[in-house]
Amino acid sequence: MLRSTASYLLLDTDAIVLFVSDTAPFCHARLLDDVNRVMELAKRFQESTAYASVNVNYLEPHKLYPIIKAKRISTKYGTIVVLTLRISETSIVQLFLPKRYSEVISDADIDSINSKVVALHLPYEGVCENSKFYLLAIAS
Repeated sequence: MLRSTASYLLLDTDAIVLFVSDTAPFCHARLLDDVNRVMELAKRFQESTAYASVNVNYLEPHKLYPIIKAKRISTKYGTIVVLTLRISETSIVQLFLPKRYSEVISDADIDSINSKVVALHLPYEGVCENSKFYLLAIAS
């Protein structure tokens, strides 16, 4: 029985080079599935490390930050909401919302944010002088 001599080389998340031998029978569908799995893994891996996590005070006051997506995560300090924000044309960051904001955002709210029916922004208004709390809002 002949073994497949097909192989592939992952160059980046956009390109794969295939070297296929005409003399060896193999299943094209299986090879394509393998290639797709590798590409999806590379994409997920890249997305998981693509964003820096920032504190609220990293944001500039009186600026609207487009919200790309939202998710709820569990930390050692409890469950919080993480917003993925675009801070410039080329920069995307993850912002861990303070607990008081995370507590008022429901799972339905997160689904609404992620559906992108309405483009939402996070305006940061600075820090309250009396309470020292960050002043955040969600606006369309």
